[in-house]
Amino acid sequence: TILRRSRGMAPSYINEQLELPDRTFLAMGAMLKSAFALMTNKHIHISQYLGNTLNLEAQENYKQTLKHFENLFHPKYETILVDKHPAYFSSIYGKELAVKLQVPFYEVQHHKAHLFAVLAENNLMNSQDPVLGVVWDGTGLGDDGHIWGGEFFKYHRGKTERAFHLDEFPFILGDKMAKEPRISALAMLYNSEKSDWIKNRFTGTEWKIYQKLLQDATLKSTSIGRFFDAAASIITGIDKQTFEGEAAMLLEDYAYRYFRTNNFTTYYSYFKDETLPDNLISYVLTNIIEDLNKGYEKPFVAAKFHISLAHYIKLTARKSQVKKVVFSGGVFQNQWLVELIIAFMNKDFDLYFHKDLSPNDECVAFGQLMYYLYSKDVAT
Repeated sequence: TILRRSRGMAPSYINEQLELPDRTFLAMGAMLKSAFALMTNKHIHISQYLGNTLNLEAQENYKQTLKHFENLFHPKYETILVDKHPAYFSSIYGKELAVKLQVPFYEVQHHKAHLFAVLAENNLMNSQDPVLGVVWDGTGLGDDGHIWGGEFFKYHRGKTERAFHLDEFPFILGDKMAKEPRISALAMLYNSEKSDWIKNRFTGTEWKIYQKLLQDATLKSTSIGRFFDAAASIITGIDKQTFEGEAAMLLEDYAYRYFRTNNFTTYYSYFKDETLPDNLISYVLTNIIEDLNKGYEKPFVAAKFHISLAHYIKLTARKSQVKKVVFSGGVFQNQWLVELIIAFMNKDFDLYFHKDLSPNDECVAFGQLMYYLYSKDVAT
């Protein structure tokens, strides 16, 4: 799995099976793991990893790198493609460039960009069979104005449909939620029978304020990234992260402690009857708490969480009645999850992952280009 495309890999991207028109587009990418993509002279050039553009230094590096590309290729942009999130630096800067150069800009939904990136990498844009796209990450602004991140899309001949998604849960406190896994656990256990189980993780004042925020929350999320955070908080006890992805990495490490000495099987999935519960999030987290209360070791419970997620994908793919399944999003940097998916699904499905690009947001710019070129939802 590619995590970062840097020197030796960037800016080349060669796929001889891609049919590219002789047109010039600039795709600005996302906010974290930022990278942009330039298509000109029937070639695609994808920048190296440019970092978290919340930081001024990363923003300046982004601008300088883009300027360097422009000095090399002298592109005359026809359209500039941006993420749908209006607050991303890449979106803001892309729109500013469009105004300055007097060219149109086009907004591409974050997870659809992920989907089209992995479809194009695996040359499935013209697949005669429908494809199920599993796009799992932490955050992306959805078409409905809510925060997506646990998405299943059906793709067929240029048409894309959001077929299924993780249950919605209240999204509160903005970026603070991503930085403090205990808040994800709080939000996902809200109004469940185990809602008080993590009460001791908060001060009295915090608990009172957060309960009010949850009660009044209108913004919802389907983020698998936050689901990982919630499970990690409950299983490992991590309340606050010191770096991005720490909770999920810790949970994967706990699972590895079990997997390295034991076999894995869907028998250990929380979905025993081969059907999915009505409220999957509450069901899984409640069962995790019950396992811990029974005295099961934490590595085993972490392993069961990973097994259940792979099983969730298998059951959803079966319900979708598709043969081909593609995967994108930062969650699929988790190697144990990928191994479980392959083990559980390889016999019954054709599985496709990123090969030359990262599944994380570095692939978004490439996906924006592919969506604009190949989606029948775009009138160009």
